[in-house]
Amino acid sequence: MHNYSTLEIQSIALLIILFFYFLFKIRALFKSFGNKSLLKRNRTLKKLKRLSWDDFELLCMELFEKNGWTVKGNEQKGADGGVDIWMQKRSIMKRKISAIVQCKRYDDAMVTIKVIREMYGLMYEYDVDKIYIVTTSRFTKECYKFIEGKNIELIDGNKLVQMIN
Repeated sequence: MHNYSTLEIQSIALLIILFFYFLFKIRALFKSFGNKSLLKRNRTLKKLKRLSWDDFELLCMELFEKNGWTVKGNEQKGADGGVDIWMQKRSIMKRKISAIVQCKRYDDAMVTIKVIREMYGLMYEYDVDKIYIVTTSRFTKECYKFIEGKNIELIDGNKLVQMIN
């Protein structure tokens, strides 16, 4: 029977530790390939416009979560009453702020004043503090005039790409 020296035992232990560390790193690498976020995979307007409507909503949820909101998607699919995402967060003064989001994944059609007015009505119906309307396209000039002095934020395709990057 062979008696191992202290140096041999330490060398074997070090090799075993390095082996398991290597396996852990390889596993993490493969996991990261499968779990890339929608935000990381869709950084251009062209890619955003190719998303399905439900992936676009998930991307918007991920974006608002990264900006400190607690988000909840609308469980109803189809006619959702105009609200795609429900959000809450605490302000600097520890006051709870609530918001609703409407997501519009359009190729070229502009978001019209009709959508903005509907969301403005929902703001009071659901008693929320703020509205976000997010699109891959643009908003008509009427939309920008309507939101003046109101707690509504319009995020067009270009601004969305800036926020993602």
